[in-house]
Amino acid sequence: MPLYTITTQAGVLDGPAKSDLAEKLTAFHAEYAAVPKNWAHIVFHEYPIGSGFTAGRSSPTVALTLLIRTGRSADYKREMLKRLWSLVQAATGAPDEEIVLGVQEVPSSQAMEMGQIMPDVASS
Repeated sequence: MPLYTITTQAGVLDGPAKSDLAEKLTAFHAEYAAVPKNWAHIVFHEYPIGSGFTAGRSSPTVALTLLIRTGRSADYKREMLKRLWSLVQAATGAPDEEIVLGVQEVPSSQAMEMGQIMPDVASS
């Protein structure tokens, strides 16, 4: 179920860097959430140079949005964000002020994986 969407300015991540980050995100999520690796999905989007802004100024802003099932504790999600921040920053070299991460949640009954409605998550 986890769907990672990473948005960067064109040229920030080349093909090998995307593959490396995708492998690291998959390994992290499988270990952290105790789910199979084949549940992790990662999509990269790029925007043209000059189309990203931070504080009203043109910048190569990096955004990661993670869609997960509801049911995880606030502490779980805070720690997850910290670890994801490190992975994104290492991959992109972006300074703190040019990175934004967010977690979006969907009830298990409103998500499907491999043709099946997703099971509920035990609180952690």
